Amino acid sequence: MDESSISITLGGVDVALIYPQDLDEEIWPYFWHLAQEPPPAKYHAQLRLQRQDNDRLDLYRDDQRLWKELSWPEALHPLLDEIARVVAGISTRPVLRAAAVAIAGKAVLIAGPPGCGKTGLAAWFVERGFEFLADDLLCIGDDASGIRPMALALAPHASLSPRLLSWPSFLDAYAAITIPGAIIKPEALPETHATEWPCALVLVPQRHEGAKPSLQPIAPDRRRFLLELAVHPDQAQSSAMEAKLADFALAVPAVRVRFGSFDHLENWLDDFVRSSIADGLPAAMAQQQTRLKASEELRTAAAVTAHPPGEWFFPKPAIARPRKRLSIGMATFDDYDGVYFTLQALRLYHPEVADDIELLVVDNNPNGVCGAPLRRLAKSSEGFRYIPVAESIGTAVRDFVMQEAEGDYVVCLDCHVLLVPGALARLMRYFEEHPGCNDLLQGPLVNDDLATLSTHWSSTWSGGMYGSWALDPAALDPEAPAIDIPMQGLGLYACRREAWPGYNKLFRGFGGEEGYIHEKFRQAGGRTLCLPFLRWIHRFDRPMGTPYTISWHDRIRNYMIGFDELGLPLDEMLAHFRQHIGPAADPIIRDCLGELERLRVAQVG
Repeated sequence: MDESSISITLGGVDVALIYPQDLDEEIWPYFWHLAQEPPPAKYHAQLRLQRQDNDRLDLYRDDQRLWKELSWPEALHPLLDEIARVVAGISTRPVLRAAAVAIAGKAVLIAGPPGCGKTGLAAWFVERGFEFLADDLLCIGDDASGIRPMALALAPHASLSPRLLSWPSFLDAYAAITIPGAIIKPEALPETHATEWPCALVLVPQRHEGAKPSLQPIAPDRRRFLLELAVHPDQAQSSAMEAKLADFALAVPAVRVRFGSFDHLENWLDDFVRSSIADGLPAAMAQQQTRLKASEELRTAAAVTAHPPGEWFFPKPAIARPRKRLSIGMATFDDYDGVYFTLQALRLYHPEVADDIELLVVDNNPNGVCGAPLRRLAKSSEGFRYIPVAESIGTAVRDFVMQEAEGDYVVCLDCHVLLVPGALARLMRYFEEHPGCNDLLQGPLVNDDLATLSTHWSSTWSGGMYGSWALDPAALDPEAPAIDIPMQGLGLYACRREAWPGYNKLFRGFGGEEGYIHEKFRQAGGRTLCLPFLRWIHRFDRPMGTPYTISWHDRIRNYMIGFDELGLPLDEMLAHFRQHIGPAADPIIRDCLGELERLRVAQVG
C-alpha cells in the first residue's frame, strides 16, 4: 500500500510521520504548518500509521506497535498524544500540558489539571480576538518569561465540542468529529509557531458549576507548584528544568479564575487580561471588582435562560428548600463502584435518618471515565448532589465537602466506606446532646472479618506514614462513652461544620493529612474522639489499581508543610523517610525545605 510522509518539528524535536497515502487530505491540514523542508538527515523518532487488511490502523513508534485496530478519525487522538510524548521525552526544556493564547504580542498561559477548562478557555479567548498558540502542549523558552507554543490542534471533550463548534470563530474550522470529542484545526501559524513568545500572565481556571466569578492572585511558590503539576508526565525532570520552572514562576504573575460557565466570563475577563498586559497586573486587579460586579448583575439577569446544550449542569439546590441537619459527603476520583455502593447503602440501611440528611459527591475527575455515569446516577436517583471539582487533585479536595455542605453537622467519608446500621441516628443524637461541639469525631474501623476493630492510630512512624493501627479495649463495647485518641484513619470523620479548620491550601496529591488535621483541631481548642458506636468498614484492596498518582514527593511535602504550620518538629519525620526510602529522600527533603524557607520569607514580606 502506498505511503506518504511528512517531517514535523516541535520544540526542537524532529519527527517523521508516515501514513497511508489515501489519508493525505486528512493528515496534511493538521500538520502542514509544522512541516520541515528539506527533511532532516536524522529524526528523533518515527511515527507510522499502518493500514491493516481490515482497513483498521495500527500506530507504531519506530518499530514498536503502540496502538492497534484504530479507526479514522479516532486515530488522531492517540497520534497527537504520541507526538506529545515524543517531544516530552526528548526535549531539554520543561514541556507543559498547558494552553496558550496571545494578544498584542504577549502570550497568556492557561494551566491547570486535566478537566479544569483549559481548552474551553483558550477557545473562548480566540472567539474574542486572541491568537491561538497551543492547546495542550508547549515548553518554557530560553528567556525567564518566555514560552514556545506547539500548535497542534484544539481537542475539547465531547461535552464541550458542540458548543465550541457553534462559535463563529470555529464555524469554518477544519475539524474531525470523534466520540471522545472534536479535533479542531484553528488558524495555522506557519511563520510563528516555533517562535518564543514573552508570557505576560498565567491563568489557572477553576470551572465549578454554581461558582460565582472571581479572581485571585497566586503567590510565586504556588505558581511553581501549579506549573510542576502541568509538566508532561513523560518528561524526566532535571535540576536545570526545575530551575527554569522556578525562574518562570517568579517572572510571570498568575491569577486563579473561578467561574461556573463561559457565560459568566462575558464583559470582563478578556478586558482584564488586556489590561493586565497593557498596564500590569496590580492595575488590572484594582479594576476587576467593578467588572465582576457588573458581570454578576448580567449573569443574574440571564439566569432564567436555559443552560447551553452540550454541557452538563447540576445547579445547587434552591435556598428555599428545607435544610437538612446532617450532610454526608465523599470525594471520588474514578471510583464509580465505590460511590455507588456507599451511596445506596446509606439510603437502604439508614432509613430512620433519610429525612434529615443530604448526600454529596465531589467528583475530582468529572471528565474522566466515571464522570458521565455519576452524573446519570445523580439525575436518575435524585438521591444526592453531584459536585464536579477538577481544579484541585488530591487529599485536600475533601475541603469541598465542607464548603458545599448545607447541614450544621457534616460527615466526610471515603467513597468506599460502609457504616453499621443505626450509626448515623446515634451520631445525630450525639450532636444534639453536645451543642457547640468543636471536636473531631471518628469511630472504630471494623476489619474485613467483621469482628476485630482498630479504634485509632498510634503516634508512630511506620511504612512511610505517621500512625499505625491500634486498639483501645475501652471501645470494644459500642455503648461505651467517647474516648480520646491521638489520631485515626480519615476514611470517616465528622464535626460541626463551623468547627472545621480546613486542610492547608498548599497540600497537593495524597498523604500527610492523618495526624495533621487531628492536631489542628486540638490547637483550636477541640478534642479528637472515638465514638465506639460509630463503626465503619473500608475497602482497601484495589485489584484494578489506583487511577491517580501517589508520590513520595507529595507525601513528604505535605507532612513537612503540615508539621511546619502546626509548629511540630521535623527531625523524627525526616529521619524516618531517609531510612524508609533511602537516598531518594534527600533531594525531596532539600527541595521541600527550600520551599518552606521561601514561604517564610514571603510571609514576613
